[in-house]
Amino acid sequence: MLAIGTVSFFASPLQAKVTKLAVKYQQKSATGKICKDCMHFIAATNECKLVEGKINSEGWCTFYIKDPKKS
Repeated sequence: MLAIGTVSFFASPLQAKVTKLAVKYQQKSATGKICKDCMHFIAATNECKLVEGKINSEGWCTFYIKDPKKS
């Protein structure tokens, strides 16, 4: 019997974060969509829940999802 699982692109505390290169991270957004408005951005530490390393609040990546709590 072959078991086939699904792949999750959302990190849990037990999963490693993805690289900036993998999500086409940009230090400066060209689209107006910026990390500080994303639901994955952690402003207190300038980090992302999903992407490794320090993140520029004015940056952008392909994991961007507008935080519904921000207008």
